[in-house]
Amino acid sequence: MSADMDEVLAEVKGGKVWPLYLLWGEEFLVRKGADELVKTLVPDAAMGLNLAVLDAASPREVAQELATMPLFPGRKVVLVRDPEFLAPKKGKGDALAKARDAWKAGKRKEGARRLLALAGRAGWGVDQLDPRVPGAPSVEQWKDELNVDLAEADLAFLQEAAAFCRDERISAPEGDASALLELLQKGVPPGHALVLAATDVDSRSPLLKFAQDKGRLFERKVAARHKDLDLSEIAKEFLVPFKKKLGPGALEGLKERIGGNIRLLQSELEKLAVYSEGPTIEAQHVALLVHHAREEEFFELTEALQKRELRDALSYAEDAMGQGTHALQLLGAVASIVRSLLENHAWLEKYAGGQPPRTGRDVESRILPKLEAELKASKRKTPNAWALAFGMQAAARYERRELLNALVACADADLALKSSASGKLVIERLLWTVCTRA
Repeated sequence: MSADMDEVLAEVKGGKVWPLYLLWGEEFLVRKGADELVKTLVPDAAMGLNLAVLDAASPREVAQELATMPLFPGRKVVLVRDPEFLAPKKGKGDALAKARDAWKAGKRKEGARRLLALAGRAGWGVDQLDPRVPGAPSVEQWKDELNVDLAEADLAFLQEAAAFCRDERISAPEGDASALLELLQKGVPPGHALVLAATDVDSRSPLLKFAQDKGRLFERKVAARHKDLDLSEIAKEFLVPFKKKLGPGALEGLKERIGGNIRLLQSELEKLAVYSEGPTIEAQHVALLVHHAREEEFFELTEALQKRELRDALSYAEDAMGQGTHALQLLGAVASIVRSLLENHAWLEKYAGGQPPRTGRDVESRILPKLEAELKASKRKTPNAWALAFGMQAAARYERRELLNALVACADADLALKSSASGKLVIERLLWTVCTRA
């Protein structure tokens, strides 16, 4: 059973500290909860000395740190973010994301250890990481064993990480949790606490059972499907500091506009709380201030394709799939963006003589008077003048045949994805086709 954070924080303030706090679920909520818990367990003044943050650590290393006395008297807290030893063999989303992110951020040892821990779930060691080595796991095996879609960039990462591990003599962190579990069962030093913040947890992990029976377990899961999404309790939680509530229809409006983007939900609620003068945030406030982020959740991808920035498009796609976005969702977004570019290209040729407008006023004077008749006939709304100006400027970066070829590529990608091809490879190939000049 999941614990209530307010009750646990009250326990800590009253002097009750549990040996293990396990938080798991939606990444933003888990990180937010872990930070709040750690700040309550360890006051700011003692945080630098009595808080240990471990990344890519093995259970034995965590146990050693948890058993070590702090430099100064008081509580000691060990915080472990995204522990690999808690993750199920076939995780959700992009299981390579944490290792890649650490590697790109210059934390090569952490990235390498996370990668080795991931490979270890399938029984693969450091000698099998390099895809060029005879007998190394194939792309298909990575998918079958670990649910990992290897892209071309990942193959280069595996090669570099394998060489780094050999040069630095880095071995896979031990995944056996028995040493940590033994310490917890035996009893940690008084006032010591372990905080585990994870996005995914193996339901068979003995640490999960220990947290349920002799610690505190927090589940912060969010439904993946929009129709199953319930934001009511999360919204109430975010509004507590403002002493405000949502009026009739306001929550439904938020859900429709932002979906399951919890980070954005907090931001929008803070904005609404500041804007609304009374104690209640009404549905009309949501309609006025909150944009349709669900429709615009691929804004960064749209901007990258409009500017033909392949690197930015690939980076966005990698991050999105790392957070659980399915390749078919990205394909749908790319197809929609290409169709919009094609429509703007047609209007550009038909109503602007191929010369893209420079400003919204240019659109209003030169293009809209002719375009409005076409839109009225098809019962469509007239677009914002500035939005149309930007859209036509983007379309001008493409030739019509390039956009038609891009639509064909979208159809090919759809067939490939429905034929069980690697999602990341298909999307990378599609983005390369769209952005690269023919």
